[in-house]
Amino acid sequence: MEKKHWPLIAKALLIICAGLAYGFIFQKLAGFEHWDTLVSSFTLSIKTVKLLALLGFLWFINLSCETKKWQALMRPFSHINFKDAWRQVMAGTTTAVGSPARIAEMGGRMALFPKQQRMNAAVMTSLGGIIQSAVIFIGGITILLMVPKVGEQFKLPLNLFGVTIVSVVAVILIVLALRFVFPNKFKYYLSLLRKTNRRTILKSVTWTTLRYFTFIIQLYIWLDLWGLSTPFFAYVSLAAFYFFLITIIPSHILADIGIRGSVALIVFSTLFENSPLVLAAIFCLWSSNVIIPTIIGSFILIRQKLIKQRVIEKET
Repeated sequence: MEKKHWPLIAKALLIICAGLAYGFIFQKLAGFEHWDTLVSSFTLSIKTVKLLALLGFLWFINLSCETKKWQALMRPFSHINFKDAWRQVMAGTTTAVGSPARIAEMGGRMALFPKQQRMNAAVMTSLGGIIQSAVIFIGGITILLMVPKVGEQFKLPLNLFGVTIVSVVAVILIVLALRFVFPNKFKYYLSLLRKTNRRTILKSVTWTTLRYFTFIIQLYIWLDLWGLSTPFFAYVSLAAFYFFLITIIPSHILADIGIRGSVALIVFSTLFENSPLVLAAIFCLWSSNVIIPTIIGSFILIRQKLIKQRVIEKET
């Protein structure tokens, strides 16, 4: 295949990715069973406007934390300004939608880098995902140790020791598989990780932790918006436990927003009795943090490839 055809193929693949992302989103929107409850519970008031404005601000803070984290992770390899890092984060959200463990997220971020930097972007995306899971996991374990009644009041088939052992074994098996199946790439990955100093890790953990707390506050406000008010400190421990559970459950299962809702119903059942409104809050949290960035990211990806193709055509 001639080299001149590669830009067209790349553009076609990105359009397909965007189409699949839109299809995934449409399926989730169409499959939501509580639209009537959500619409009937919405009342326009000064409080509603204030809460929506606050949610908009927190949405920006959420994505800004991820952007600053991405800047920190890529700092050992290249200096990225905030605008470009924001665009890469959005593009990664588009390709990540519906993929197991968000593994396709690196594809969107890599697409906006020059060829020589794409492997670095792939490795740092993976490292960022590991840091995020670690922060949420530590938050959940901390709550279970400090507030043991949180775990005791839910008769869940959850054995923390067993989950930890299985997780560690799974990571070891994956590392060994990569070591023997792709030895050269594995060595290169390790060399890149060695360039990641403690300061970079510390900054990434800090921005991830801030984003974690932002998620917790966002969910609290969505619950309050639908009339499910509760003291914030009574809610925090349950919210940390909720995010912990949806982190340790295999992510391909959580691609179904209904599973997230089921976990939320179990966790928040001691605070709220109105199940449809709890599901509405979880759905709105997911929609605002996934659908909007996905749509923005799709335009960024397609526009970037169109511009790149025009440049190549002019040069030839």
